[in-house]
Amino acid sequence: MKDMRYKYRFLENGAMKYEGIMGKMFSFVNEEQLLNVSLWKSFVNVFNTKEDGEDLRWRGEYWGKMMRGACLCYKYENDEKLYSILKATVEDMLKTQEDNGRFSTYYLENEFQSWDMWSRKYILTSLLHFYDICRENDLKVRILEAVRKHADYILEHVGNEKGKKKITETSHWWLGVNSSSILEPFVNLYEVTNDKKYLDFAKYIIDEGGIQNGNLIDCVRNDELKPYEYPENKAYETMSFFEGVLEYSLVTDNQELFDIALKFFEMVYEEEVSITGNAGAEDEIFNHGALKQTEKPTRFMQETCVTVTWIRILSKLLLLTGDVKYYDRLEISQRNAMLGSINFDHQKAYGSERNEYLEGLPFDSYSPLYNSRRGLSTGGLNYMKDGSHYGCCACIGSAGIGLCALDTIIEDDTTLLINDYYEGKISLDGINISITGDYLRDGLAHIEIESSRNKTLKLRIGEWANKALIRINGNEMKGKSSSYFSTNIKKGKYTIDIDFNWGIVSAEINNKIAYMYGPIVLALDKESNQDLDFDSLKASDIHSFEQIELKDSQIAFKARAKDKEIIFKDYASSGKHWDNPDDIMTVWINK
Repeated sequence: MKDMRYKYRFLENGAMKYEGIMGKMFSFVNEEQLLNVSLWKSFVNVFNTKEDGEDLRWRGEYWGKMMRGACLCYKYENDEKLYSILKATVEDMLKTQEDNGRFSTYYLENEFQSWDMWSRKYILTSLLHFYDICRENDLKVRILEAVRKHADYILEHVGNEKGKKKITETSHWWLGVNSSSILEPFVNLYEVTNDKKYLDFAKYIIDEGGIQNGNLIDCVRNDELKPYEYPENKAYETMSFFEGVLEYSLVTDNQELFDIALKFFEMVYEEEVSITGNAGAEDEIFNHGALKQTEKPTRFMQETCVTVTWIRILSKLLLLTGDVKYYDRLEISQRNAMLGSINFDHQKAYGSERNEYLEGLPFDSYSPLYNSRRGLSTGGLNYMKDGSHYGCCACIGSAGIGLCALDTIIEDDTTLLINDYYEGKISLDGINISITGDYLRDGLAHIEIESSRNKTLKLRIGEWANKALIRINGNEMKGKSSSYFSTNIKKGKYTIDIDFNWGIVSAEINNKIAYMYGPIVLALDKESNQDLDFDSLKASDIHSFEQIELKDSQIAFKARAKDKEIIFKDYASSGKHWDNPDDIMTVWINK
């Protein structure tokens, strides 16, 4: 039996301070969302009004989703203003708890159906996330008491005993897998309380297999189906369920379930994850997206909730193992799909509920890959009685942003893993690190370290590096792609320069070509190529890439297509005029 506890951990709260694009992301999400007191109050209020009790929807997930992300952002920022706002809204949420223990946006008479359990999951996990950062002992006691009452009410009404409702029957959506994803926070609650009844309930969910009239765990165990062939194939909820399977395996030292969870995640990567690091190439479902990503979907593709969930999974696997491949995959997701979803320009997005364009939310809900555009729909859209509206992807986005920062540098007692090279400063006990250099544009990173103690330093050399060169205090060495370069630091000063030596490379699927520069996927959009016919363009005609400066783009290249000049941008900066129906973009080009 392998040791299945987490090997690495995040740095202490506030240890990292990044500038550039990372700083811009946090400033944006704080201003537009996390520091917005009225938004928090609106999300709390639906627990008083029981608005989901009327139409059986999911407004109850909003507060918990955003709180979980806010707590992760706080771990990076260590910002007092953010903490005080989170503390105040937690106090507001605690006041909505009913005497019987319920936190629910459903009426008592129609509870435990549709998205009720899903929303209760987000209350459970978010309060545990705040419990983790909470500094006031009295509040921690009250949070844990409230969480236990919330969970105990579920235990009284859900299970396989007579008079109780089966977990998979508490929702008619997606064969009940949305409800079964409450597995993960029940495991986490057991870890906090050591109360076996919560672990027993988690085992019950495991034994039920996640869905009605089937078993997702057996689907993986029997190795007969791919994720897109499962009895239900909703990407976000299925991945969330297997996050819980992973957590349960760790707490119980269950090697078989651990292997099953890893096997599922590898299948998702191999069968579903696209070139930009997301899954679900048709609507929000698994559909063999790794192959079908070159096709234009019937509606939209690559839900942002899936991006963030994939990032959460990769983050856990990275902390568990320290395996470089997980950060290689994570970087693709965060620099392309995740960053591309952020609505820096406050563009409007379509709301299908009332056939109208809505005031833009902080995050887009879907990410196009082939001859389509952003802002096609506001995912998980709901209107509230106070006249406001919001969506699921907008709520989950901050969790992706928080993990993008926290995963860049992780540690154990003896080793520091530098996974990414955003500009900024890192302050640890006895070690100060400064990172500069234009990592994306030039493939260069400059690191200065002042240390008063010993530490093993591991520098990630991503899979796209080409004969990377590393200079430590002038001594030159070679770095191997898809690996960590290890060196020991002692008391003193160190200067480290890394040249990743990357260039433009192409990928081919289904007679279509895409281009990458290091970890960055390149795309064409109509804003920069107004007269270009994407359908008739052929990759075989494209040549002579030359890097250029282009406003509002991280990276841009000028190239030639026969006698015509074309402009490629980094994926995250492409197609950003959502409310212009003509701003089509594409990653995949006909061969």
